[in-house]
Amino acid sequence: MIRNIWISKYFDPSILILTLVLTGGATFGFGIASISGVLDVIKIEFELSELGEQFVVGILVLGCFIGAAIAGPVSARWGRRCTIMLAAALGGLGYALILARFGLGGLLAGRSLAGLCIGLLSMVVPMYAAETTPARRRGAVVSMFQLAITLGILAAYGVTLAFAASVSWPLLLGAGVLPVFLCLTAILLLPESPRWLAVQGDHAAVLTAARALGLADEWQETRPPLAAAGAGALLRRGSTSAVLLLCSTLFILQNLSGIDGILYYAPRIFQELGFSAGTAALAATFGLGLVNVLATIAAIAMVDRLGRRPLLIFGSAAMAIGLAAVIVASRLDWPWIGLAGLAVFIAAFALSLGPLPYVLMSELFPTAIRESGIAMASATSWLFNALIAFTFLSLVTAISLSGAIALFLVVCLLSLGFCLAFTPETRGVRLEDIEAAVLAGQPLRRLGG
Repeated sequence: MIRNIWISKYFDPSILILTLVLTGGATFGFGIASISGVLDVIKIEFELSELGEQFVVGILVLGCFIGAAIAGPVSARWGRRCTIMLAAALGGLGYALILARFGLGGLLAGRSLAGLCIGLLSMVVPMYAAETTPARRRGAVVSMFQLAITLGILAAYGVTLAFAASVSWPLLLGAGVLPVFLCLTAILLLPESPRWLAVQGDHAAVLTAARALGLADEWQETRPPLAAAGAGALLRRGSTSAVLLLCSTLFILQNLSGIDGILYYAPRIFQELGFSAGTAALAATFGLGLVNVLATIAAIAMVDRLGRRPLLIFGSAAMAIGLAAVIVASRLDWPWIGLAGLAVFIAAFALSLGPLPYVLMSELFPTAIRESGIAMASATSWLFNALIAFTFLSLVTAISLSGAIALFLVVCLLSLGFCLAFTPETRGVRLEDIEAAVLAGQPLRRLGG
């Protein structure tokens, strides 16, 4: 701890936190999307069936589910820093196995370990950022995690588009080790979260970490977090169980909206829409990645101005409109209309269901059970993500692309209704004030005041 506090005197902690968020998100985005551009090559090399292709894609997502499930108890016991360092070690080992070219077994083992890394980071990095950032900037900083995911996705699509014809697939996948290394470097230069230290009862370390992070003034106004009751008791207190249901449902809607099928199988989708295989499909995929990045930048600019609730409502409606255009394009063989519809869907997702479930879950759970609550919500997210990864191609084969997109359209309409009915507005509210409202049993819509 002392060494990290000393280093933080010479590095702006806000820059280090931003670096951690960006590299953690880039690890996430590159890891999940890099397979899409090389899946056809891997299919040929290992003579995979359709089920085999889905297994190569889904094994990473299954690892993400396990990583998110264990992230809560690990980060509660050992802290946010140690959990992030563990994730980096697992990711480094996984990418080393992929780069070593140990055949199909090495690829599957490497992607499993990379998935564990991503699952851990997907829960702990947004939580650490929320706990170490002033309330006035918390929404934007946590949303940067989603921006970094989109940048990682864009990098994966760009690398494939530029080098698929000249660079072997292990190198294209193994490039994911670079953001893992940068993520590890950033967390080594940062102190532990003062809110986690407060739960441990280490009050001297709390104040030291808060000063190092520039939170001294805010922390002086903060009452000690509730830590005496067990997680089970707290889940039964006030609106905590409703918060868990809200966050889990948002993640279910996020994953069942169709985003994962599009990210993992975008080149195949564009072929179904009428684009030629190879460069044309990869270029259209890269275009979607670029739209994703630009829309996420817009979301970050608006999340602390317009708020969480309006963006979720507007985004869900726009996602449904985009998918409706894709269905029409698929039926009438209009590939460019299909591309435009997917661009609308991606842009709306990046403004709403992409970043905002991460923001809300990092804000709404009480401090003493934040690890457990976020872990359960994140694990739910990855479970449904894995469902899409393992079944999307089979679903398209069974009911056609337009049929699959129609199911996703229904989910977007359900998201619209759910957000209208239950989503609170937490813009600019301190975590401690939100916690007090949750423990007092305020209805979900009123948790932000």
